[in-house]
Amino acid sequence: MTQTAITGATLIDGNGGSPIPDAVVLFEGDRFVGAGARNGSTLPEGATQVDASGKFLIPGLINSNVHLLDAWTFMIGTGTVEYLARFEGRLHEVIEEAAQIALANGMTTVFDTYNALQPVLFARDRIASGEALGARIYAAGNIVGMGGPFSADFSKKARETSSQTFCDRMDAMFEAGVGRRLAALPPEEVRLIIRDYLSKGVDLLKFAISDHIVLEYMNPHLTFSARVQRVIAEETWAAGKPLLSHTTSLESLNDAVTLGVDAMMHTSMTAGVPIPDDIIEQIIKKTVWAEIQPVHDEYQHHLETSGGMMAGYAGGVHRENIQRLIAAGAPILLGTDAGCMDPDCLADMSEGDRHERPWSIGGDHFHWFRAMRQLGMKPMDMLQAATKNIARAYKKEADLGTVEAGKFADFLILDANPLDDEDNYKRIHAIYQGGRKVDRSALPVKRLVTEYPRCEPA
Repeated sequence: MTQTAITGATLIDGNGGSPIPDAVVLFEGDRFVGAGARNGSTLPEGATQVDASGKFLIPGLINSNVHLLDAWTFMIGTGTVEYLARFEGRLHEVIEEAAQIALANGMTTVFDTYNALQPVLFARDRIASGEALGARIYAAGNIVGMGGPFSADFSKKARETSSQTFCDRMDAMFEAGVGRRLAALPPEEVRLIIRDYLSKGVDLLKFAISDHIVLEYMNPHLTFSARVQRVIAEETWAAGKPLLSHTTSLESLNDAVTLGVDAMMHTSMTAGVPIPDDIIEQIIKKTVWAEIQPVHDEYQHHLETSGGMMAGYAGGVHRENIQRLIAAGAPILLGTDAGCMDPDCLADMSEGDRHERPWSIGGDHFHWFRAMRQLGMKPMDMLQAATKNIARAYKKEADLGTVEAGKFADFLILDANPLDDEDNYKRIHAIYQGGRKVDRSALPVKRLVTEYPRCEPA
């Protein structure tokens, strides 16, 4: 098989060292063969050479927390029925479209931590086999302990004017046997259910230590007892899967740290209560990876001046939590909760809500980089939070996260240095995923959700 050499770029390999000018990056098939300074070295005979002089080469970006079927729609409520009914039977295509939008913007891998199980596994496998294009997907399916889109965890009010048969069908598809009922069961029953769920092909398991923010935003409740949490953890780790937590309060966060989960989602969201120093110290000591969802200053100002619940999402105490986690050197992951929102729902929003919205797939990570820089995170730390750290947190460091021999040949070639200015992540010259150059102009391949406006044939 012919090797390909990317030559002349400044290499930022994701390991945290100094950038390497005039580098050579070699790959064969879908894996890197080597990377380092050229130093007059001779390229392998017959290698295809790609000149990237003056460019910057970084690992493919990774998002630790997306919902490719748009979970924000389910939480807000408005649009849930239309979204699921319009695309029922084609939900895997929606997931693929979202994965393609992510890929076209530099995300070569995403970890989908809440989705309908069967459609997301189907889309994952189609992308992995090359049958469909898109960011590589690792999937959790349901958040264990949560109900479906028409439950109290999401859009229960939408049930009032909808077919109950339809709502029940959708809820069952999303819950996949690990919904809210588990919170009422004894540990050994939960153990058997979790063991069965883990056998269905999920790549990771996420469970709700506390309930969802839509129930009562500032007054969340614990979902599982400590002994049931331990059972869930034991079964997940015995199956060799990463364990993720969903927390929305200080006590649930403390439970996640005590349990030693692999990664905590939206770590800074603690119902308006500051994270104590001793918990931050434990996060660092135990290397419990903290996914952070910030909002940059300009969007936060809009949220505060327009009012509404989301002003507190990453503002106030939650913003201070992020700043303190950064300053302490906590192990941080890029994550956004982003998905492919229906344009009808976006059209209902104000221009201020839509502009640089941090939860829309494709632009979400650019928002994240700006916000984290404003909150005090160093440029190299941001890059690693979007690459190497996520690979480590999800136990995928043999395949992902850095530009090194043996790993997937996922990388971006940028026109300017992202360590100088976070906006340079947008200046994409080329994207390679698994050794193949991505045709950004062809993505998404089929506009199912994003084709707009919709109309009947003339």
